[in-house]
Amino acid sequence: MTKGNIIFLNGTSSSGKTVIAKALQQILDEPYLHYAVDSFLDMLPSMSGSPDGFSEEDVETLESLLPKIISGAHQGIATFASEGINLIVDHVLQDPHWLKECVNLLVDFPVLFVGVHCPLEELERRERERAREQGTARWQFDRVHAHGIYDVEVDTSSRSPTDCALQIKNALKDVHSADAFGQLRQQLT
Repeated sequence: MTKGNIIFLNGTSSSGKTVIAKALQQILDEPYLHYAVDSFLDMLPSMSGSPDGFSEEDVETLESLLPKIISGAHQGIATFASEGINLIVDHVLQDPHWLKECVNLLVDFPVLFVGVHCPLEELERRERERAREQGTARWQFDRVHAHGIYDVEVDTSSRSPTDCALQIKNALKDVHSADAFGQLRQQLT
């Protein structure tokens, strides 16, 4: 069976990954499943609902479940792609272990690794506008792209989601020669 192609979008919260994924689904010649890793966290039951935020018990529960949930989501990417399903992965690789796990699981698949960039000031403006938790993008900013290797990079502050999607679609023509995950595997081992 032919393995599915993987367009792996990595960027901070509010960088524009989801709107790029939706634009890609509209312009790609084949169907692609939008695989948002955040959606796995949305499957958790709501916690205490305390007006002061999460309780200590909620935080402990999240800290114990998060690595398992993220690892399961990573395994799912490989499972879907091994079934021949094309994927647009929407992820925030803020933990070096997450990057290493994805590289090790997916290095033998056709992966186009896409860096989704946006200046910090714009990310913070988007956070305020979208009523997101303030400070998330700032915390992620230096972590998400620390590895520095991509097959293609887009900047959502200077290009529309459709323009970014077209740039990615053009790079997808050479997905079988894309090698960012191969380079990262050598670097990480």
